[in-house]
Amino acid sequence: MIREVADKDVPRAIDLVNRVFTEFVAVDYSKQGRNTFETYLKTKLDDVSAALKSGGKKMWAYYQDDDILGVLAIQGPSHISLMFVEKAHHRQGIAKGLFDVALGEMAQNRDVTQITVNSSPYAVEAYERLGFAQTAEQQEKDGILYVPMRRTI
Repeated sequence: MIREVADKDVPRAIDLVNRVFTEFVAVDYSKQGRNTFETYLKTKLDDVSAALKSGGKKMWAYYQDDDILGVLAIQGPSHISLMFVEKAHHRQGIAKGLFDVALGEMAQNRDVTQITVNSSPYAVEAYERLGFAQTAEQQEKDGILYVPMRRTI
C-alpha cells in the first residue's frame, strides 16, 4: 500500500534511502560525494517533517505490513528529490506505483507541465522506463554524480 509518510515514519524512510544509496549509488561516488549525500540525509531528517507540514515537500512510501519498501519524495511542485526501493523488491513495480501516485499529485497543479529529476547514474534506466529523457550529460556537484532528466506531463 502506498501512502504519505507519517511524521513518525520519516526516520525509517530516510534509513531506507541511506541503505539503498550505500549499496547501489555510493559505489560510483568519491568520498566527497558520499559525505555530501550523508550530510544531505542528516539535514533531511532534521527538516523533512517541517517541509512535509508546510507542503514544500511531499513524501510517499510503499508499505508492506509495517515495513517500508520504497520511498519517493518531491520538492516544490514538480522535482523528484528521492526515489529508492529496497534491493529485494527492485523491478516489482514499487517505483512505478510510487511515481504514479506522485504524478497524480503533481498533475493536479495546472502550472506543472514537466517533472524533473537529477538521477544517479545507477537509476537512469529506471527513470527512462517511467518516461523521463536525459536533458544533459552526467554532471558532478560536490562529489554528487547526476544526470538531469525531464518528463512532460
